[in-house]
Amino acid sequence: MRSRYGDLVSLPNFSRSLAAAGAGCLLGLSLLSGCQDSDLGTLESRSLTEYVTDNGAQGKLEYRIASMDDGTSRITAHLFYPRPGMFRDGEVEVVLPEGYDDLERGTYLRAEGDYDPQGRLVADTIDVMSLPGEPIIDPEWHPLRRIATILVFWDESGGMANAQARAAMFEDNQSTHVFYGENSYGKENVIGEVFGPYMIEDPGGCSTGFIADRAVAAMEEKGHDPEDYIQFMYSFPGIGGCGFAGLANLGSPLMPARDSWYNGSFGCVTRNQEIGHNFGMRHSRSINCNDGMGGGVPYNANDMAGRAESCSEEEYGNPYDPMGGGCGHVNSVQKQFMGWLEGCNIVTAPNDGTFNLMPTELPCNGTQSLRIPAYDGNYYYLEYRQPIGEFDGLPPSVLVHVGPPEWNAGPTTYILDFGANRYLLEGETFVDAEGLVEISFAEDTDSHAVITVNYPDGGSGSPTCDDGEAPEMVDGNVGSLECADAPTAGDLVPPEVTITYPADGEYFLPGSDFTITAEASDDRVVADLQVYVDGEPLFKKLAEPWEFEVTNIPEGDYEIGIVARDGVNFAPSNAVNIHVTNDIPEPEADSSGDGAASDDVGDESSGGDDGTGAGTGGDDAGQDVEDSGCSCKTPGSGSGAPTGVAILGLMLMGLRRRFY
Repeated sequence: MRSRYGDLVSLPNFSRSLAAAGAGCLLGLSLLSGCQDSDLGTLESRSLTEYVTDNGAQGKLEYRIASMDDGTSRITAHLFYPRPGMFRDGEVEVVLPEGYDDLERGTYLRAEGDYDPQGRLVADTIDVMSLPGEPIIDPEWHPLRRIATILVFWDESGGMANAQARAAMFEDNQSTHVFYGENSYGKENVIGEVFGPYMIEDPGGCSTGFIADRAVAAMEEKGHDPEDYIQFMYSFPGIGGCGFAGLANLGSPLMPARDSWYNGSFGCVTRNQEIGHNFGMRHSRSINCNDGMGGGVPYNANDMAGRAESCSEEEYGNPYDPMGGGCGHVNSVQKQFMGWLEGCNIVTAPNDGTFNLMPTELPCNGTQSLRIPAYDGNYYYLEYRQPIGEFDGLPPSVLVHVGPPEWNAGPTTYILDFGANRYLLEGETFVDAEGLVEISFAEDTDSHAVITVNYPDGGSGSPTCDDGEAPEMVDGNVGSLECADAPTAGDLVPPEVTITYPADGEYFLPGSDFTITAEASDDRVVADLQVYVDGEPLFKKLAEPWEFEVTNIPEGDYEIGIVARDGVNFAPSNAVNIHVTNDIPEPEADSSGDGAASDDVGDESSGGDDGTGAGTGGDDAGQDVEDSGCSCKTPGSGSGAPTGVAILGLMLMGLRRRFY
């Protein structure tokens, strides 16, 4: 089969970016502070009337994308401003004037104009106060994606069950945790908790800000700290009139946006797409052609010249990608944008050659995105799919996308339509409309696809990896064959945790201060440690050092344990019983018989005795995580004594409770 991609539609300007015009002065804008960033640290102390007035608003610019029920999308701009005492900022939707739609997310600005009947500020003047800040890059590049999924309802429907949402997010084979782990080859670790369902006030319509405010407030009322999470998902029963199934703020891989909403829809495509928008990914589209009478035709049907009106783009047209309409892997351009493919995973082929194309589902050192110049200045991106892993059910096939040569904001991609299936099978060929290049799926070896690329004049240059290096050659073909044996699996191994201080049976004087210390490990990440005292959750920490300060401890006997979580699994530590009393038994003589004792009660190592009274303390004291919906698989054992799990029975019973 031969197929064509030609002058069928006016393709968008793929290289267009939402970035502002560099680090210098922005032309055409009225800068309040020249090219210097304003001191915005004082904004929070100012009154709200200075942020929102009758003729304007000021704050941080964010973009929001809605996946509309009619198959389109809608991007809106919003200004966010601080609200004293509130976790979530206030917001005003702003209609930017013509020529200002390239302002970068995170820009602080003042907009002036008139409000329309929908409450939107239709701006006619824009003053930039500060350019966006730089991301704080995680040492491992990919920050931990710690997500709070909050379930709410306001009528007899009751909303989604906690266990159902937790399975979809973290536990099932096709959970969001597994999806991002497999798609990113283990570079992304999506973890978190599911909270609720909470009954909130009726929003009286599609008020997403109201829903988010009430959801976070309900979470806080249960003792949870929203500052523990960097992203929030708000799921609620379907509301008619919203026009969308999913809604999300647009972010970037290193500076993800925080919020997304789920209007009665929480399937694989919706939840993974909206989180993808938080990371900056745009929709994965398609180019479709018909025979002029409404019937679909493949690209190879006949000469496509003069049939531009018969072809169109479809917003969610990629059926194999959740940024389109399917629950498979995201396409190779999106993976490159996210940083999941890099170096010689991406090879540009400017001349004739034979290339090894490795499966997109596997972690590989070889080529997984083959870039070939298109006739219109864009690139064809080839990827090889196999029916392996949890998400791709395609036969061995090659997908061809059209995308930009480079980008700053999330790229828009188009899968080419080769008929009913939108892919090439072994032995099939694709020809550029202008005859610039011929691409053939020459051989399927089961482990990889062999692709031949032919230019009429042989092309020029040589294959190059994305980092500028030359790709490896194997048996005369371009590209390494080194891949893992299987896709990246979900996190199946629970963490391990051991209390290293105090020791079991240790004595303290009333009023003592000391530090509980622990050691924890996991094959991926330790998400948090939480101290339980007599079965009740108290101190919680999200990162090392695993130290928990206790001050002025009152008299009594206490059982201390620690539960470690990796965002999916949990495990208890060894249990430690301590005694706080003035009646400390005499130390036993050591085995040498010389009467020497090892009594350190009250010395520096045990925290001392300052006699300041009773009570336990710590930065995380009093946090209650019970309603987070830990549906609690059988916990892994800690690294302490075998009796630790039994002794911590009260703790694990607590973890199994759900407070709605």
